[in-house]
Amino acid sequence: MDKQNETHRVMITLSDQAIAKLDQLVAEKQRELNQNPELAKYNIRFNQSNILEVWLSKQ
Repeated sequence: MDKQNETHRVMITLSDQAIAKLDQLVAEKQRELNQNPELAKYNIRFNQSNILEVWLSKQ
């Protein structure tokens, strides 16, 4: 299974509570990114898939 399909499969099985936590992590990471002037200039955006892909790669 490729990374995108695995991410999609995990997202489908997450509970509402887990999705809320994931949204919180996305907001936190985006805030951290925006506060770093060196990185903010690249207009990088975090989303649920980004966070999940990193998490899955560490499993």
